[in-house]
Parts: sequence; structure tokens; C-alpha cells
Amino acid sequence: MVSTGTLRSWYNIFGSSNSAYLSWIVIGVLVCEGITGMATDGLWNTVNHGRTFATVDWSKFKTDDDDDDDDDEEEDEEEEEEGGGGEGGDEEEEEDED
Repeated sequence: MVSTGTLRSWYNIFGSSNSAYLSWIVIGVLVCEGITGMATDGLWNTVNHGRTFATVDWSKFKTDDDDDDDDDEEEDEEEEEEGGGGEGGDEEEEEDED
């Protein structure tokens, strides 16, 4: 298994005090969590390729019909025509004619 010299040097570095031992445990947990997280994410992405937001080919869903943009432009033009004094000017002309 592990040689006595290796265990003795590990003990002298990490096992001789509580703070060093606790640091060893925390660092070990973080490293193992990182490795496990990367492995499970890689497996998940491999199994679900093409089904997640990042891997979907969005060009398949693109449409050439830009009706939404045209509708917005038409509404803006109508508001400009109404707000440009079109109605107010007509009323004044009618009063002048009578």
C-alpha cells in the first residue's frame, strides 16, 4: 500500500496539528467536488447534446418573416401622423370656414 516514509512525511506536514489536518480535508473535498462536477457535467452534456440551450442549432428556427418589426414601424408612422397636428389643424380650418 503506502510506504511508512510517505505516511510519516504526510503526518509531519498535515497530521501534526488540527488546523493543518482540517485544511487537508477542506482542500481534498473541494478538489474532489470539482472533479466530480466536471465529470457529471461532461456526461450530461454528452448525453443531452442538441437538447440544451447551449447546443441547439438556433439557425433552424430562424424565419425570414419579420412581421414584428414591420408592425412596430407602422405603429410609429401612425403615431407620427396623429401627433403631428393632423387633427388639430383640421378643426381650426373647419371653424374658419363656418
